[in-house]
Amino acid sequence: MIRKMLTDDYTAKIISVILALIVWVQVFNDKNPLERRVLAVDVVPENVPQEILIVSSDPPKVNVVLEGRARTLDEIDEERLKAVADLSEAQEGTFSAELSVDAPYGVKIVEISPQTAGFHVDVMSSANVDVAIETLGTPHEDFERGDPIPSAGTVRVTGPKRLVERVKYVQGSVDVSGAREAITQLVKLSARDSAGNEVPGVSLEPNQVHVTVPLNSLPPSKIVPVQAVVAGTPKAGFAVGPVSASPAQVKIRAPEPVLRNIGHISTKPIDVTGKDSTFLHQATLDLPQGVTVQDGRVLITVEIVEDITTETYEGVIVQLESPPVGYAWEIDPAIVNVNITGRSDILDKIAKDDITVYIDAYGRTEGTADLVVAYRIKAPEGTDPDMLQVDIKPARVKLTLTKR
Repeated sequence: MIRKMLTDDYTAKIISVILALIVWVQVFNDKNPLERRVLAVDVVPENVPQEILIVSSDPPKVNVVLEGRARTLDEIDEERLKAVADLSEAQEGTFSAELSVDAPYGVKIVEISPQTAGFHVDVMSSANVDVAIETLGTPHEDFERGDPIPSAGTVRVTGPKRLVERVKYVQGSVDVSGAREAITQLVKLSARDSAGNEVPGVSLEPNQVHVTVPLNSLPPSKIVPVQAVVAGTPKAGFAVGPVSASPAQVKIRAPEPVLRNIGHISTKPIDVTGKDSTFLHQATLDLPQGVTVQDGRVLITVEIVEDITTETYEGVIVQLESPPVGYAWEIDPAIVNVNITGRSDILDKIAKDDITVYIDAYGRTEGTADLVVAYRIKAPEGTDPDMLQVDIKPARVKLTLTKR
């Protein structure tokens, strides 16, 4: 009876199992559907030869289209997914490689976009370059810095060939500000190009050196005034006025016997030929043999002033203007001296005959009067008479009128 039960409706039972399985698959697919997702993954070079350097890749990331069940895709670690490029055959320059992505179990790689990546490839290179030491600051004023001495004159530069070729020297610096004795320091080096700019991305061997900067004692010093020397002649009517120097004093150095006999330092001659106004001049000091100065130039201010002089014209006859008719007249004193003060070039052009001194008798009658002596001057062309100062000695004379 049991056997009959197991064999009866066998076909119906198989159909029931298949239908149940279909229902289960349908429910599973509804809750865990098949999906496609796009992930941006890093491009990673592999099998890179030891002497090869990867400078850059283009693009650095690619888009990967994945297909799989939602739950499987949710479990993917995006950081661990990479687009791999085989660079075993790469050479210096530009190299292109196909990309591949190792898909997780249950996931299909539908597309990689782009399918290839370009790499800028360089090779390792080395070169020996010179060491240059820069000194910063100045030592104590009684010392002079010597040339720095590094423990190594050259170092080995290693890195990408394109960068190594840019390196022309390596540089370090030592500060000697205020130093009174030789300085020895461990100095860090940096690679530099022909313009002095730092070249990053290379290694130095060694990357630091010991540097000694010797200091030499300077001769004794002394502070002395600066004396400006002028040469030539200013424009007519002008003269050299006060001359000042900046700085007014300088510190000189020389052996003691020489230093002892120096009271000042002169400038080299400053030409004032034809000058008619104050001017500045960067003068050079005229240093005696064996004498040194930190800065041998000074700024000289040369004042050019009007050359004012006084000229005396003696025995100028006092003339009578507007004499009254019918009178005899007498002037006492009849001659005077005329002092004219003005610019020398103007006075050089005024002669005695150009000067008229007079008194005016207009409206006068018989008797004696004390009158102020007036003057007229025929000034040179282009000259304003007001530029001249006139002083008549005596300034007043007596006029006596007598009827005839």
